[in-house]
Amino acid sequence: MIIILAAFTLFHLVAGVAALGLAMRLLTREETDQWRSMRALLAARLLCWIYPAIAFVGVGAAWRAYDAMSPHAVLLVLSPLLWLLVMGLVFAIVDFADDGVLGNARGRE
Repeated sequence: MIIILAAFTLFHLVAGVAALGLAMRLLTREETDQWRSMRALLAARLLCWIYPAIAFVGVGAAWRAYDAMSPHAVLLVLSPLLWLLVMGLVFAIVDFADDGVLGNARGRE
């Protein structure tokens, strides 16, 4: 179990840093101008800003559960992935609701 916790901890660390980098990029004027849908941009910003906090809390809770010999440690370390799944669905719904086409929220360069 410690290998699974360590692997997902590393995954959440890398994904969290990448999400923060993307969140910072989404704040720039050049990036904002490329988005056709402001609601989809808001969903992307929410995903990028909130995921690192959820990952930090989930990983911390998982390691505390592991120290307490709880069998739920793996579920806790996997719980931040639920945020990615839910926000991915929200983003797809918002994108489709705007223009009826999936994957068209951001313009071509």
